[in-house]
Amino acid sequence: MRPDDRFLIRRWFNGGSALPLVRQLLEDSRSDEAAMTARLALHMDDCPDREALEATLLESSCAPEGWLEALEIFAQSPSEERWQDLMRFVPEDVFYQRLRNTVMLLMKLGCDGNILFRCATRLGITSDVFDLAASGTVDPDVIVERGSESPARAMWLALAAHASFVRGDRWNTVRLLREAFSDEETAFLAWASTSEIRLEADDSLNDELDKVGVPRV
Repeated sequence: MRPDDRFLIRRWFNGGSALPLVRQLLEDSRSDEAAMTARLALHMDDCPDREALEATLLESSCAPEGWLEALEIFAQSPSEERWQDLMRFVPEDVFYQRLRNTVMLLMKLGCDGNILFRCATRLGITSDVFDLAASGTVDPDVIVERGSESPARAMWLALAAHASFVRGDRWNTVRLLREAFSDEETAFLAWASTSEIRLEADDSLNDELDKVGVPRV
């Protein structure tokens, strides 16, 4: 880390904007670090320079001219076929960043959560998928279906439980978490979503989870 980076980080943490740091990282050709920093800043409720930081996400993933307009069109009428057309020619070296940034921007544009979830998880999973599930826009059954044949089924079940939890469906939250922890060998895959639920749940729900054998991870 360069001295300039430390100075810019300190300014940001003291209530300033993350934008100067992100711009410096981009100028140094450290696009992955720039994107990570921008996303972290954008998750903060009082984030300054929000629009400018969102623009840096397009830059960090080498988005072509007209990409945001293409996302706006997609959000109005999304489908898995249109998603494949959208992502078909994304260069391999920027695919990961483009995928993450695309999911984040489509969430902001109000894209249908179920279709976006199916599209975003076609080739795997990123942390943005957890944010999508926690947004309340994805039906838990859609998440369960995605993980039905997966060796990581416990993770998908717990993610579906989180989607149920944010919708206020306590019964389904308990049921799905109990099922996620039914296989001791894969139960650890459910810890991430379970810890979020445990943290946000009231005492009554936590007691219910205790009773059905869901650990306090």
